[in-house]
Amino acid sequence: MQNQQTKVLLILTSFIGVALFFGMFLSLDVLKNENLQPFLDEYIPQGYFGYLTVLALLALLTSIGLPRQVAAFSCGYIFGIIHGTLIATSAATIGCMLTLFIAKTFLRQKVLDTYPEKLNSVSAFFSTHTFSKALIIRLLPAGSNFLTNILAGIADVKRTSYVAGTCVGFIPQMLIFSLLGAGVKVDDQQQIFLSLLLLLVALAFGYILYIKERTTNKKGAA
Repeated sequence: MQNQQTKVLLILTSFIGVALFFGMFLSLDVLKNENLQPFLDEYIPQGYFGYLTVLALLALLTSIGLPRQVAAFSCGYIFGIIHGTLIATSAATIGCMLTLFIAKTFLRQKVLDTYPEKLNSVSAFFSTHTFSKALIIRLLPAGSNFLTNILAGIADVKRTSYVAGTCVGFIPQMLIFSLLGAGVKVDDQQQIFLSLLLLLVALAFGYILYIKERTTNKKGAA
């Protein structure tokens, strides 16, 4: 029954994610406004200080719930593909660490006192193959990045492995949405198509890893 509920949740969240993505894609004409680039040039500092400013801002925003795809799209639009991917990935990873720290410092004891069994279940889930599980979670479209970090923060998780898996798992979608953002800025339809194709490849790869991990866990439990 639980496996069936998990499949339904995965399908629903996948459809929601795809719907939101195409909703954003269809409203991209706003980003082609001629007044937008002068506005960005005026308020975002140039050079390394500009990179650090956006990095710090997006790290803070992703730590409180900003979707990483939005961060990557924005960085791709502002800085281009390479710098956009690097800055967005770094910002989302730092945001993840901030959320972990806040959850551990301020929420862990309260949740442990109130829901000890559920917290132990989450800890048990992340106790093995932490890197690969974090990687799979980031590749799949299902779930909330922010809530996952909250759960990992209050649970007993190997933080180094979790953050490493998170960072590596972020890279494909960060590259994809940076490509999309950069493509919109230069009105490159081929680049936008490539980003959509890469998104499908990343989702398929994430799903394959998910099935493989489930099969491994079933064999281990047998």
